[in-house]
Amino acid sequence: MTRLAGMLLLAAFVAPGTARGADVPEGKWWKHPRVAAEINLTSDQVREMDAIFARARPRLIDGKVELEKREGDLQDAIESNADRREIAARIEAAEAARTELQKTRILMVLDMKQVLKPEQWDRLQRLRQEFRQQRRERFGRFLERRRGDRPR
Repeated sequence: MTRLAGMLLLAAFVAPGTARGADVPEGKWWKHPRVAAEINLTSDQVREMDAIFARARPRLIDGKVELEKREGDLQDAIESNADRREIAARIEAAEAARTELQKTRILMVLDMKQVLKPEQWDRLQRLRQEFRQQRRERFGRFLERRRGDRPR
């Protein structure tokens, strides 16, 4: 039971969040033909996005590794029944790593935003909302199918 409680605590406070670094579609969105066409990206803009991403990538990788280490340290502390003070310190370290990674992502997206015209950015935001809505709808349909398979 103690292990289960530890895992639940870890999931509640440390599991990677679903929030993105900023309000843009996931991944290298500027490489997706549909997105590029919808917002009228030029080849120069794509090159600039690639350069921005290339500059940020080492910090993103390091930040992700650091976050995973800190989350592992926290999980180890919880599973070993460390005292409250030690667990609190490891929570702080994990959250500091998460904050630093999020800051890197947001600054990268801010640099990318500067490459786009205002109307391109606005269209990108609308696409993001459409993607999120489609994902929610697919998940809802999945849940409905799962509920339909269960005996009541």
